[in-house]
Amino acid sequence: HKKRSLVDVDRLSFTSKKGQVTLFIILGIVILLAVVLVIIFRTEITTTKPGEVVPTTTGQVEAVITACIEEIGEDALFKVGLQGGYIDVPDHILNDKSKHLELAPTIVTPYWAYWQTTDIPSLDFIKEQLDDDVEQHLASCVFDPDKFLGIFDIVERGPVLADTEITNSGVEFNVEWNVEIRNAKGEVVSEVLNHKAESPVKLKDAYTMARRIVEVEMRDLKLEDITQDLIALEHPNVPVQGFEFSCSEKRWNVEDVKQSVKDLLRVNLRALQVSGSDILEYPDELTYYQNHYLWNIGDTFRNSDLSTTFTFEDSYPFSFQVTPQNGRYLKSNTMSQNSEFLSLLCMQGWKFSYDVSYPVLVKVRDETTGFDFKVAMTVHLQRNFPNRGESFLKTPPIHLSTYSDDVYCEDRSVPMMVRTFELIENPDTGVFIREPLPGVEISMTCVKYQCDIGESLYDFGGQGHVAAFQTNFPVCAGGIVRGEKEHYKEDWKRVVTQDGREIELDLVPEFRFPTSQVRVVTHNFDDGSVGPATELEDGVIALVSFHFDKEGTLLGPGRSHFHSSESLLGDIDADVAAAQTMTFLAHADFTYSTDVTLLKDNEYIGGYKGNWTVPWQQVLNAEEIVIHALDVSRLPQDEVALFSLSVAEQSNLVPVPEIR
Repeated sequence: HKKRSLVDVDRLSFTSKKGQVTLFIILGIVILLAVVLVIIFRTEITTTKPGEVVPTTTGQVEAVITACIEEIGEDALFKVGLQGGYIDVPDHILNDKSKHLELAPTIVTPYWAYWQTTDIPSLDFIKEQLDDDVEQHLASCVFDPDKFLGIFDIVERGPVLADTEITNSGVEFNVEWNVEIRNAKGEVVSEVLNHKAESPVKLKDAYTMARRIVEVEMRDLKLEDITQDLIALEHPNVPVQGFEFSCSEKRWNVEDVKQSVKDLLRVNLRALQVSGSDILEYPDELTYYQNHYLWNIGDTFRNSDLSTTFTFEDSYPFSFQVTPQNGRYLKSNTMSQNSEFLSLLCMQGWKFSYDVSYPVLVKVRDETTGFDFKVAMTVHLQRNFPNRGESFLKTPPIHLSTYSDDVYCEDRSVPMMVRTFELIENPDTGVFIREPLPGVEISMTCVKYQCDIGESLYDFGGQGHVAAFQTNFPVCAGGIVRGEKEHYKEDWKRVVTQDGREIELDLVPEFRFPTSQVRVVTHNFDDGSVGPATELEDGVIALVSFHFDKEGTLLGPGRSHFHSSESLLGDIDADVAAAQTMTFLAHADFTYSTDVTLLKDNEYIGGYKGNWTVPWQQVLNAEEIVIHALDVSRLPQDEVALFSLSVAEQSNLVPVPEIR
């Protein structure tokens, strides 16, 4: 019995031990499964992509990274557009004035074509610059020990790798950057790897059009042809070749001739448009404009989202020489007469040769976003003919009619009347005042000819309270009658000359305020608080612009608003500052959309945006205008980016411009 009991006890002990081992195995499997589940769950919450639902911490960090990419990208695109495809202009261009056009002391636009040379950055090169700029600046924008107030830390686990895509619809900034997020205890909370920001700017389209313009110019010398045409039009102040029966020597001051050529270029180049883009259509009867000022850069080119502006300004470099000349004058020669019948007559003859070189700024605008892509190129005329080099004469001599403005304008046979008015209108306030305006200079342009018609008179012909002028006009199938008066916006109407026709011109009064009496003051902006007003620091430039729009207004080429004014203040050249004025609409109160941008070393450091109501009587009697702006130069770059997106809202923290 005892033996049996012993055996039974041993069997019971063995069974108990076996059960304990089984229990431990089961517990081990459960623990292993739990660890695996934790790892899987952690992997699921730490591998995030833009747009996915992520923990709050990850969302905050991703928002900052995306904002930094957007800010860096938009700043880079602005520089690319301003500087002809370059974010940083290479030293060999920057240090050589023959290779760039200086628009401001710190702003240059490289020449894509000068003389026989073309120097056009490729689209792949621009993409590489955008990649490099994001890779260079993203970490410094995101990493800031105080940015997240000690709540969590960001640890960089790999390099920034950017892959920008320049597409037909915009620009995509794709960034691969492994960032680990840790809480205040040092625990890994999450990771973010892929980041993306987009810009609607159609950089590819604008670049392609600018490149095409330069390539066609190098082939056809279109701008040289226009220059040659303008000089050959026999403008009274730009003599080329001619004679007249006179015993008195004719002479022209060379400086006056030079300025007249510059004026012709400045005015007429703005009328040049590119076929297939967003243009102001010329009537069918204006075949001269269609043939000379609608530039066909290719039958397949069509893009109505783009517009172009060709600009030459008095401040641009201008090489000018005309021969023969005597000192400061061009003079005619007295021609001897061998004929018995002509021996008592005197004849003056002249023939001059012009060498002209100057730059043209080409601005291609993406009308869907307002993005401007600017390039520059030089134009060359030698001995009156298009020539980009001594052995580069691509265009044969063009013989133009010497039928002058005077001859055309003297043949007047169509009686018409022009009535002129001063128009003061603000639809926003209901102001509408239209009164006769005498003293308006009236002219008519027909194809290439321009005729001075006369000046409107008050009580013309005893008609009482009217301002008008009636006379005969030259026959023209499609001309432009224009009215001009100092301190007024010009007005013009397209007309077909017709007996008894009446034309009404409405001139809008303007008031010019010197920028020497305008100050820009800044307020330090930090963490929602605004400091007192201080004067602009050295090296800071303020771009001040405002505009007023009126529905139903026909805008001419190169105009985006019914009325606009732009000024450059701060650390700029004294001559540039002295030549500027702020232009307001006169004789009524108007509210302007106002924008101030602060720049230092070409970097955005603040600004102001808001509506500014300008009382007429106050600005008329003002001694000073003070414009306030927010300075965010002391903030981290990511906060500067966020500020730029909300500048209109933040501008409520400072006063509107003050008129004193």
